[in-house]
Amino acid sequence: MRQVRAIAMALCLVVSVFAAELVWQSGTWRDMEIKRPKVVFGVAPNDPATGAPRKAPPASQEIRTYVIETDTTRFELRENSTVDSPRIDVLVGEPVQFAVEKKSVWVKDQNGHEHKLSLVKQTKK
Repeated sequence: MRQVRAIAMALCLVVSVFAAELVWQSGTWRDMEIKRPKVVFGVAPNDPATGAPRKAPPASQEIRTYVIETDTTRFELRENSTVDSPRIDVLVGEPVQFAVEKKSVWVKDQNGHEHKLSLVKQTKK
């Protein structure tokens, strides 16, 4: 029992040492755009051999692009998702809390939930 407890404590220590805290910044929403492909490739609605309906076709894809600005930097962010996945409510000109870590950006929505986006471009003003 002692060995299990010692291993668990050591594991917690290792995780806490390597877990990086995000550095949250304040910025302003500057733009938000949603692009949907004009042609969606998917499976046929019915099985050609039997004529029976297939499972529901895959949800349509969309590319969501967001722009956040601070006093010194402009961040262009991207989220590849499906039409039915939840969106971040963006009001252009409103403040936003975000954290940048390499090519990933976490954004806090109005309810405090964190959303992970991809950093496409970072430009100094």
